[in-house]
Amino acid sequence: MKYVYFNGLKFTRDDKTGYYLNSTKRKRLHRYVWEYHNGPIPEGCHIHHLDHDKSNNDITNLQLMKHGEHVTLHGLERAKLQRKEIIRNLDENARPAANKWHKSDEGRKWHKKHYESTKEKLHQMKKFKCEECGNEFETQDIGVNRFCSNKCKSKWRRKSGLDDEIRECVYCGKEFKVNKYRKTKTCSRSCTNRQRAKERKDKIDKIS
Repeated sequence: MKYVYFNGLKFTRDDKTGYYLNSTKRKRLHRYVWEYHNGPIPEGCHIHHLDHDKSNNDITNLQLMKHGEHVTLHGLERAKLQRKEIIRNLDENARPAANKWHKSDEGRKWHKKHYESTKEKLHQMKKFKCEECGNEFETQDIGVNRFCSNKCKSKWRRKSGLDDEIRECVYCGKEFKVNKYRKTKTCSRSCTNRQRAKERKDKIDKIS
């Protein structure tokens, strides 16, 4: 819509900015509407379109904001749009092009050359000290060489309690801590024996 009328005045849309302007008063429509309902705009303040639609100049869509807050808000919104555009460009152009190049003869040659120049470092053997048993062991350095074996790794996890959880004893109802991978249902040996006796008794009662 090129022209809008408000309070008997004609406002024309500026194609460059998108704002509606009254050429006689030299005032934009959104500012005029806000002042019509609320009085003069305080110095250092802007009128913000809540839905970002410059053609929607209804008073319910207009918000008074300090200059700095308004500039910051639009700066953040622009940055957000730019990030979305960058991601869209990566998804639609850069990533497909990169995938295509990596699969090409040129890409395969580059990968082979890169591997040849780094394979010694990739496969370099180093000595480490096991955090569980204290023994030294030699293996390739992959950045997470903490244990000499899966046995030591599992033992360390059990001792550290990383995999522990709280359960309720099926016999006495008391809460107890146990490794989540164990099938333990009772809090103690005593409750285990009593639960077994109860289960045997229940089985006999069912038969009889």
